[in-house]
Amino acid sequence: MRSNEELIQKLIQNGSLKNISIIEAFRAINRADFVRPATKREAYENYPLPIGEGQTISQPETVAFMLEILDPKPGMQVLDIGAGSGWQTALLAHIVGERGKITAIERVPALCEFAKKNIEKYGFLANRRVEFFCGDATAHLPAGHYDAIIAAAATAKKNPDVWRKAVGTGGKIIAPIAGSLWLFTKHGENNWEEKEFAGFAFVPLIQDGSPLLSNTLREKTKRSGTKNWKILFFCFLLIIAMAIGWEIYIRTPDAVEIKSIEIPRGAGLRETAEILKKEGIIQSSWIFMFYTLVKGDAARIQAGTYALNSIPISLIEQELVRGGSSAIIVVPEGWTANEITSLLMREKISDPDEFRKIVEIRGVELFKEKFDSIAPLSGHTSLEGFLFPDTYKVLKTMPAEEIAALMLKNFDSKVVPAMRKDIASRQKTMYQAVTMASLIEKEVVSEEDRAVVSGILWKRLLLGIPLQVDATISYIKKQSGTSISSSGKISIADTKIDSPYNTYKYAGLPKGPIGNPGISAIKAAIYPKESPYLYYLSTPEGKTIFSKTLEEHNKAKARYLK
Repeated sequence: MRSNEELIQKLIQNGSLKNISIIEAFRAINRADFVRPATKREAYENYPLPIGEGQTISQPETVAFMLEILDPKPGMQVLDIGAGSGWQTALLAHIVGERGKITAIERVPALCEFAKKNIEKYGFLANRRVEFFCGDATAHLPAGHYDAIIAAAATAKKNPDVWRKAVGTGGKIIAPIAGSLWLFTKHGENNWEEKEFAGFAFVPLIQDGSPLLSNTLREKTKRSGTKNWKILFFCFLLIIAMAIGWEIYIRTPDAVEIKSIEIPRGAGLRETAEILKKEGIIQSSWIFMFYTLVKGDAARIQAGTYALNSIPISLIEQELVRGGSSAIIVVPEGWTANEITSLLMREKISDPDEFRKIVEIRGVELFKEKFDSIAPLSGHTSLEGFLFPDTYKVLKTMPAEEIAALMLKNFDSKVVPAMRKDIASRQKTMYQAVTMASLIEKEVVSEEDRAVVSGILWKRLLLGIPLQVDATISYIKKQSGTSISSSGKISIADTKIDSPYNTYKYAGLPKGPIGNPGISAIKAAIYPKESPYLYYLSTPEGKTIFSKTLEEHNKAKARYLK
């Protein structure tokens, strides 16, 4: 499967996903953010994936099944044992909301750091919706009573007693034991209802560095190991060879981990390898040195600044020999096509003039057969609004057409088919939705407020009331090269500028997008929130003030926009 939405639809169709809040969590928390770079391309497949240390990120169908049994609600306190990659923790954090809390615990130190890094991509550690502990959950738990405990690793015979004591009456424990998944519901101190779901496979729960397995299984493993040591030794050598081959030729890049790496003048092969390993670009410095020496390129590595991520060593070595020719460009949310063009010019990337022509004149005709999102844009020429803001790794000599295509492809991957379908179901076009999103991007910071402002603007359109969005005036002045006042305020004269982008002078949406919105603003435009308000303003501190009447709005302006 190529997208998160395809995975979700498959899980809905096979009956694994039913609960609306869990479905929304799967949409909001992308599994691709929780896998290792080597398996990024498989992130949306319905099977477990290795995350290192002998552990896996669970099969999506299994996670969905466990969450459906748990039936988490907003405000719940949940303990997640064996957090692994952090994916299940983040799903739970999304569901329980601001009033709830997820306490996560992971035994393996390397996975602790991996999970925390992944979870913080969604801000759940910073806002304390998730509290993360690195330790052994079989003997001691973080203090507190929980509405539920959910574990992703299997014990051999029963759950540790400490888990049962930590759950309050009415609470649940969902955990695998041997080859089954069990649901335990607490009706009293020693009164538990038990339900078994057979046919599951989980990695073993770890205690004090050793899996919790039965003595019989341990003895069987020992006898088998003694008997077949030659086979095991051969397998060990084979695994080593495969690992080296994967590191050199196969390793999959992770776009999120692009880093700017400085190789100083005079750096030898060993120092270069240590820099790359320290920055997480390679996993083994000796494999890098071995490969470079065999190639005879040890003396050909050039000093310079490189934009690198976890691509195979063969490609990294090739780039270091060729010299720094790649660059990282960061396109902030809301930037205009002109601002992106200026960035390319400053960084001496591609042909900025050609990029401008493609974006402003030839774009739609050039790409409409390649990208679904712009396919319906007949009658339009500019790609403004569809150049998705993100961090990109590019070659400095990359053709302008390829850079534009990179941004359009990213847009298509973020605005998934289900979202496009929802746009059509609301009798709106993609162009209208993106134009609205570009206004919201410039006007409002808070994600929650964006949905409300979206509802207000769509309502004003329906009522025939001019949108009167200040950001459209700023856009007009920037495009014409006219300076904006130092205070940033829009004057009465500004509101009378004759332009199809002027939402004070002309009712309806502006002629087109006034920038390139991020996914938060796009979602707000597609999924507006109803409210009794008709007016809003943003304070200098970024707070949004809503008003029902013009009189209230004028009072708010006098109070907050002095």
